[in-house]
Amino acid sequence: MVRSFCASLLLAVLLGGCAGIPFEAPVLGPTRQLTAAELLEPFWLGEAATYRIRQSGLFQLRGMKLPIEGFMELDAGSRYARLVALEGMGLKLFDLTVTADTVEVHHLLPDLRRHPGLAEAVADSVRRIFFLPQPSSADRLEIASRDYRLRRSGSDEVTFVFGGEPPLLLEKRSQGPSGDWQVGYYQYREMTGRLIPEGIFLQDRRAGYTLTLWLESVKSIEK
Repeated sequence: MVRSFCASLLLAVLLGGCAGIPFEAPVLGPTRQLTAAELLEPFWLGEAATYRIRQSGLFQLRGMKLPIEGFMELDAGSRYARLVALEGMGLKLFDLTVTADTVEVHHLLPDLRRHPGLAEAVADSVRRIFFLPQPSSADRLEIASRDYRLRRSGSDEVTFVFGGEPPLLLEKRSQGPSGDWQVGYYQYREMTGRLIPEGIFLQDRRAGYTLTLWLESVKSIEK
């Protein structure tokens, strides 16, 4: 069951941010022989769909803790997101449009302007969680006893970890000149006919921020 925002935030704070992840660890079992294409069949961001997402979260950057509630319209095919974040009493914190390589700031609370790079960090988080990089059937597949890994070599080393039954994306990580970060996906449940993670945790070790997200509801919409 989805936790309430207050309970989730309290749990995140008690666990000390990136020192602990407030989601249940995935249950892993024996793997089987699959192709990369078969592994990607259940992937909810692998098709050109548009979602309306209600979410809550905790963003932490250089000692700042920013609890948020909000809404996002996510076009997975076009890699476009419109993100509106509110604090608990309904005050608008920020309103951003994020694409694969741009961010447009429609609104940013004046108090938040004292934290340089906040909008860019949020935009990078959205891209890494929902847009790029994405696993591909062209990636190199490695099958271990309890998980599957798709690896991609280049200027950055990118790894996608799948596990469970059916195998679902559990972790995405990248290390190289452009950054050192990872995203974990937790507690999948069925929404809009797809298995979608209820909890997401992103850590950017180089930039020094974390983002914990609870996807409270996800609805598929027509464009």
